[in-house]
Amino acid sequence: MRSDLVSMGSLMLRITTKKANSEAVFWISGQLNVQNVAELTRLVEEEKKGARIVLDLTDLRSVDGEAVKFLEKWEAASIKLKNCGLYIRECIRRERRERKSGKSSET
Repeated sequence: MRSDLVSMGSLMLRITTKKANSEAVFWISGQLNVQNVAELTRLVEEEKKGARIVLDLTDLRSVDGEAVKFLEKWEAASIKLKNCGLYIRECIRRERRERKSGKSSET
């Protein structure tokens, strides 16, 4: 098991990784935002080759717009979002609808 702590000022994100069989589970705790999405992306990409990726969001407390885009893209790419809070789930659904309708702010 590996644990990474990402700190950007007063914002904290803890990422704990555990590999078992052909699955890599990332437990995400704290605040996921534009400043730390890149670090989570890097960690996921390291494990992605040959492993099924699961993001356990039980302890994820807040997300910003960039984090929602990240989560929506990864879920669309077959990464499982486990224990996703209702408000985060609704933000992901809204982002997916906007992206499909061409209204997303993403370029």
